[in-house]
Amino acid sequence: MSDPRIALYHDDASGERYEEKAFQKTGVKYEKIGPKEMVLDILEKYDVVFLPGAFPLRTHDKGGFFAFIRFLKRINVIYRSHIMNYLKDGGGVVSVCASVASMGRRMAIPLPLRPLFIGANPLGVFDFHAKYGPKTGVVDLEPVQYKDSPHARKIVSDVLGDYSEGQFSSLYFRGPAITYDAKHDIIHPAIKEGEDRPKEVVVARYVDEDPELKDKGAIVYREYGSGKAISCSVHPEFSTWDLFDSMIDVVARR
Repeated sequence: MSDPRIALYHDDASGERYEEKAFQKTGVKYEKIGPKEMVLDILEKYDVVFLPGAFPLRTHDKGGFFAFIRFLKRINVIYRSHIMNYLKDGGGVVSVCASVASMGRRMAIPLPLRPLFIGANPLGVFDFHAKYGPKTGVVDLEPVQYKDSPHARKIVSDVLGDYSEGQFSSLYFRGPAITYDAKHDIIHPAIKEGEDRPKEVVVARYVDEDPELKDKGAIVYREYGSGKAISCSVHPEFSTWDLFDSMIDVVARR
């Protein structure tokens, strides 16, 4: 099989420079696409689309408060049908850091900012709830163990690749912590109910001591229509830059 065709989104707030660092270390070939190219006809040319994080503060000549809001609203509103139809048709999506919150069912937004998001609900590709985290730096993660679900165990192994056997560290820039209910459970209800082939699986959790992160979901896999998506709320470039390789292999259009 030839190398998958990879698109990396960028705009005036996006932090795609981190994905580029990982790709350059592992030799992954990619093309950058901007807002005018986030339409279904163009997305269909690619096997995987990466949605990177974004800078809420001005950094590296990008980002800032209003640019960050535009970034999220573009995904939630302007690109909404294009991303969802691309996935339904068999495409693969990897969302990273800030963009992860746009992929779930519920995104925790501070009360003063809620008027800015009226009519801009998350896509609901995933079932999770997302809340942006409290810190920046290096965090520790570990694979989630699924003793009673062989299918979930295989997904964990496939998505994490060489990092499915034990704890590993990653860069973290206030990415979303992921849960499924008010009790902060990270096990998808379908798995708890004993479904043989759950479509959504949390594959890695935080083991950080910060209570807003500890035991919350960090990386999640989802089957959506004929496509597959992975939400990764950390930046693997710190010491596990090849983690993107296994993610690409899992979600790439076949």
